[in-house]
Amino acid sequence: MAHLTIKDISTSTNQKLTDKAKAAGVSKNKYLLKLLDTHVIAEEVEGIRTDYEELVKSCLQVIRHNTKVINEFIRMNEEG
Repeated sequence: MAHLTIKDISTSTNQKLTDKAKAAGVSKNKYLLKLLDTHVIAEEVEGIRTDYEELVKSCLQVIRHNTKVINEFIRMNEEG
């Protein structure tokens, strides 16, 4: 496993990270690992979210079209 050293981090930032890790109930190292992992996959997740939004839009169009067809079918059957 690789090691990473961060130099010249401000005291304020270091303290905030310590506080956030403590609030999350994990060590600062575990907190930072999770933060970095999340950052690294953010672009991939955004791509998946965009694909999902497009899929939902397509499904909504199909549902709307099917609703129109069903309503027309019901109307025609009610008329006789």
